[in-house]
Amino acid sequence: MFKKTLSILFTMGILVSLLSVAGAQSPSEGTTSTSILVQNLSTETASVRVDFYNTSGNNTGYKEETALGGELSTTFDQRYDSGNPGEDPFQGAAIVSADQPIGAVVQEVRTGGSGGVNSYDSYNGLISVGKSIRAPLLLRNINSAGNIFNTMMSIQNTNLSSQAAVTVTYTAILGNNYVDHRTIPPGGSLYLNQADETNLGDTFFGSALIESDQDIGVVVNSGAQDGSSLIVYPTYTSGASNVYIPGLMKNIPSMGDNYFTSFTIVNMGDSPVTVQIEYVPLNSNYTVGAPYTKVVTDSLTIDQRYDSAITSDTFFGAVNLSVQGSGTIAAMLNERGDDATTGAAKFATTYSGFTSGVTQVYVPYLLKYIASAGYSWSTSILIQNLDTSSDLTVDIYYNESPLIGTHSYTSTKTVSAFDFVDLRYDTNLGQDTFYGGAKIVSRDNHPFGVVVLVRGSEGSGDALSSYLQITQ
Repeated sequence: MFKKTLSILFTMGILVSLLSVAGAQSPSEGTTSTSILVQNLSTETASVRVDFYNTSGNNTGYKEETALGGELSTTFDQRYDSGNPGEDPFQGAAIVSADQPIGAVVQEVRTGGSGGVNSYDSYNGLISVGKSIRAPLLLRNINSAGNIFNTMMSIQNTNLSSQAAVTVTYTAILGNNYVDHRTIPPGGSLYLNQADETNLGDTFFGSALIESDQDIGVVVNSGAQDGSSLIVYPTYTSGASNVYIPGLMKNIPSMGDNYFTSFTIVNMGDSPVTVQIEYVPLNSNYTVGAPYTKVVTDSLTIDQRYDSAITSDTFFGAVNLSVQGSGTIAAMLNERGDDATTGAAKFATTYSGFTSGVTQVYVPYLLKYIASAGYSWSTSILIQNLDTSSDLTVDIYYNESPLIGTHSYTSTKTVSAFDFVDLRYDTNLGQDTFYGGAKIVSRDNHPFGVVVLVRGSEGSGDALSSYLQITQ
């Protein structure tokens, strides 16, 4: 019998295969498909089952892995028989269950857009589930870098026996405020394409509060009109007084591209909140000024390229955000890579910050020079030390997928504030390619947070995605 160890993985929108729709009524051109990467978080063999539910709440089928080895990972790819959801095309959601503790990451790929390139992003199956969820960034017909961007909000009713009554309250920075009332059948899901929401005005830039009488999950996809971009935005059920974000960049050159970031702070309360912003450089090559404060009423975005608190021409590091006085916040980072010669926008990825640290995490999706879809895929592990008073020492236990081999390797890393591991240059993995997962443990019991960046190079432009650590 399967344990529902995944209230965890009442994952929303993890199965998306949209038909191409031309014109402004679609968040982007092309089709989108997903794969679900599952890691066994125990040392015992696990039986894993993925049940698929279409938007009407009908169970269209399931897939199983009955012998997933301890701390190993496997992939259910919805494009192939290993993850066939039972309908083609399929739009809906999935519930992942197992007889051992597990975690999951969803990889999305968008193909067939007029931009002529594939686009990618990832998100954690462990998403915010509750009766009140904030989506901090929604778009309708927003022009950026020469393209039109829209978002699509996917809402999953995680209750398999009761209908959900949902109220979506849009708050505009640009455009119209609007309240939308919907119902979602048991186990079903609702897709709200902001390109179709004429009540938001000709253009909309803002946020939404999604409230329901049942527990729901929410995922937001952002897409460029020509299909050349795919970004998955995080959503939040609650805030915290401290948020930590690793991987901030200012004009970092890499393989013909220029990488930079911005982060958005979301006020989770009703009154303005004062937030201290403290940058943490990777090393002495990057310099910063003293911490400073900003008042956040609803949300605030800070672009590292234009922040005078970063005093060097380039920057790579992390940021510590702390509330001064009362109030709570959430925060997310957006990373973008532009062509270093032409300045043309390429790909982007978004991930959430950490509100607390842990001493052991899992990362199910690590790559070193894996060839797929015309790209060479590799990953970097970003590690932020959340104990600012002492150094952190972590042991990284790599495990390959059983489909690739049984090679394993342990690496040790000491982190003062922020550091990273680029698998492309880790010769100790024992071979030229790697596809698997890892467990990362704090040797000295200090808290830390991990983000994994997934990058595909050598195609028509770099492809980016990212996901957060999984904890047991």
